[in-house]
This record gives sequence, structure tokens and C-alpha cells, in this order.
Amino acid sequence: MCIVFSRPHLLLLAKRSNFGGKNSISVNTPTPSRWQKFASDVGIYTVGNIGAKLITFALVPFYTHFIPDTAQFGYFDICLTAAFLLSPLLTLNVYNGIVRYLLDADRQARQRVTTAMVQLLLRWMTACLAVLVALSFAFTIAHRWLALALVVSVTLSDCYGQLARGLGRNKVFVGMGIATAFLVATLSVVLVAWMRMGIAGVFLANILARFLPVVAVEWRHRLLARHYTRHTGWHEQARELLRYSVPLLPTIVIWWVLAFGDRWFVLWAAGPEANGVYAVAARFTGIIYTFAVILQQAWQETAILQYDSDGRDKFFSQIFSIYVFVLITIIVAYTAALHLAYGWLVDNNYAASAHYIFPMAIAAGIYSIANFFEMGYQCSKQTHRAMAPSIVTGIVNVCANLVLAPLWGCYGVIAASLLSFTVFALYRAIDTRRYFVVQPDARLIVPVAVLAVFGAIQYVHLSTWLYALTGAMALAIIAAALPWSRLWSHVPHH
Repeated sequence: MCIVFSRPHLLLLAKRSNFGGKNSISVNTPTPSRWQKFASDVGIYTVGNIGAKLITFALVPFYTHFIPDTAQFGYFDICLTAAFLLSPLLTLNVYNGIVRYLLDADRQARQRVTTAMVQLLLRWMTACLAVLVALSFAFTIAHRWLALALVVSVTLSDCYGQLARGLGRNKVFVGMGIATAFLVATLSVVLVAWMRMGIAGVFLANILARFLPVVAVEWRHRLLARHYTRHTGWHEQARELLRYSVPLLPTIVIWWVLAFGDRWFVLWAAGPEANGVYAVAARFTGIIYTFAVILQQAWQETAILQYDSDGRDKFFSQIFSIYVFVLITIIVAYTAALHLAYGWLVDNNYAASAHYIFPMAIAAGIYSIANFFEMGYQCSKQTHRAMAPSIVTGIVNVCANLVLAPLWGCYGVIAASLLSFTVFALYRAIDTRRYFVVQPDARLIVPVAVLAVFGAIQYVHLSTWLYALTGAMALAIIAAALPWSRLWSHVPHH
């Protein structure tokens, strides 16, 4: 039931389906270069993200078999989560800034940006790591040096990957992600299964899997060696990077609060058993966020490069309509397929989590739409304006959880996420009109209506075959909203 959009179909959706209503780009004035770039980026990021996620997902039963102590594996999971959270703080979020400043820069500007990034990271990370080392001695921390090495490896891998993206080396960026996932799997087999190193082997596998691709890519492509120089004035560039990157930190921190804070509210309002059931639903819903990350990565590059182009609002309106269309299609197809297979995937003790998945998927979709409008702040380099909607969203989420979680349990937490993410999306959509104006295609009302009806059907008891038929009909109605017969006539035949 999963729908995969190939690069030619994405390109045709964009060029020929007249998304954006009366402001859409005319079929007679195609812009193949930017559409081809967007479609190519979607394809590249899809391969990289899905490939890495599949390998990571396959390791779960392996780890649970060779690490029988759940407390040890839980400790590693906390350390890995902390590493992802600390990474933007250790770098002052500079690695997000370099993508913005490198994409449309000439060679001399790229040298300044790269040099500023290296100098900032060396100074700030040294200070932060010194503090972390001191804290590690002040408190009892198991596997102290392995935990610190994990933080450093995640940070280094993130920074180098974003440098590759900023320099237009998307295939290198994706290749690093796949190589990291493959090395984690291979080294885990060697260190955990063969050498019986236990949880230390899990740490080492994840550390080496992030260091080795960076070393290999630098040796092969010399991204840093070609762009880092001591003879360029980098101080002003560093200040500009900080002015861009630091205001985005609250958004990142609040995202982590929203992503993991809901577990605490479920634990507080409904107890540990309900939290376990909710965690299973959250794990499955993570797939929606993966697809959203793919679209967001491709959209980020396209938005930055096309921000000053002619017909920007028309082009952005088309991209937005396709963005929403693909999100809705993925949500319907994925939740339908998951609903049919859920009894085979989870134990009966977790069967109740099936009822949480659809509304959680809707929340993920709304959050993804909010992220679409973040490009207004990034393209204009006015990232300080991104703080207000993030702070408001965090406040709404906490207040809504305090009220709804005790009343409705897990459903109250999900309702709080839906409410706060809707506020987030609306705030950003209105606030970013100063940068670009998006006019969605009127035909989007069809997939939105189908999504609402299909959501209601999730809570009606239907036989398996009838539910499968309903899901297929929903996807067929969504597809009918587009002129597929006219689109097919424009497919080039070779």
C-alpha cells in the first residue's frame, strides 16, 4: 500500500499539474532546472534516509538478543539521545548556518565560511568539552569516556555532513549516512556478537561508524582541505554565522521538548504501562517524520537557491501544494498498511497503540507543514524571528498537556500535540508572508477531506478486506484530484 514517487513523476507533478491556482507557473513557461534539482534532491535523500533507517531498524532485535540487560541498553539509548541534543548546543548550531551561507556562495566566500566554521567549532567545542569532562568527574557516569566520545563523534559527523550539503555534494552527504548505518551494523556484529564486548561494543560501533566516514570522505574529496585557509578574514563571517545560527537554537530545543516531553506527560497522567504502549505508537509514527525530513532537506536547498528568482511565490506555491499532497498520501497509505499488519508486528499487550497512530501521524504532518514555512526565516537570514513561534508553541503544548493529559490520558497528550503544532503552523504561515506568499491549490481540499473521512474510519470496526478496500479507494480519490492522463502524455519516451 506504500506509494513511492519516482523522480520523473515528481517532476511532472510539479511542472504540469498547475499547482498554485491562478498564480501557478504556466505550462508554456517551464523551468526545468529548478524542478529537476528539487526532484533529484528528493530522490537522493529518499535513498539515503530510507536505507539508513532500514539498517537501524533491523538492529533492534540484534541488540535485544545480545544485550539482555534492558537497563544497559536503555542507558546507551539515553546517551545517544543526549548526543543528538547536545550536538547543536556544542556547535552553537553553526552547522545549520553553513548550509545557508555556502549554497549560494562563490569560492572565496566558501573559504571564509568554512574557515569561520572550523575556528568557531574548535574554540567553542573545546570549552564545552572541558565542562563536560569536569561534570563527568563530579558525577558518577558509567562509561564516561565512551559517552563523551559518542557526543564528539555525532557532532563531528553532523558538521561535516552539513558542510558537504552546503558545498552541493548531496551524494556525499547521503553516502555518509548510509556508510554510517552500514558500519554500525557491521561493527556491532564484530564487537558485540563476535568479541562479546557487550554495551561497550555498542558504544564503540556507533563511535567508529561516525568517525570513519568523515575520515574517508575527507581523504577522498578533501572538502576541508580545499576550502579552509588561514589567510582569509573569517572573524566578521563568524559573527554573521552566529547571528544566523544562534536564534534557531530555541526551535531545536523546543522540538526535543515536544518530541520527548510527551512521554513524561503520559507517564505522569496515565502511568508506566500506558507510557510503554504510547512509546510503541511513537516509534511507528517516526516513519512519517523520516519522510518529512526527506522533503524538508530537498526543500531547504531549493528555497535558498530560488529565493531571489523570478516567479518565486508561484514556484513556492506549487512546491507547497505538492508537499502537502505527498504528506497526505504517505499518511493515508502508511497508516492503512500498518493497520492491516499491526497484529503481526506487535504483541497483544501493545495492541491498544494502534488507535494512537493515525492522530499522531496527523500531528507529524502538521509539524512538517510548519517546517515548510521556516524557510522564510532562513532564506531572508532573519532567523531571530523564528524564536517567537517556537516559544509560543512550547507554552501552548505544556499548558494543553497539563489540562488534557489528566482528563484523557494518552489521547489528551496527542490532542495537546495536535493543538500546539496547529498553532505553530498557523503562526509561521502568517508571519512568513513578509518573505513569500503561498497560495495553495484549491484541489487540495479533496485529499484533505479524504484524510478526515479516512481518519474517522480508523475507529470503526471493519473486516480486513473491507478496510483494505477503503484504503485503496481513499488513495484512488486522492490520485483522481490530479490530471494523470494529461500528465502521462508529457512523459518523455526514450
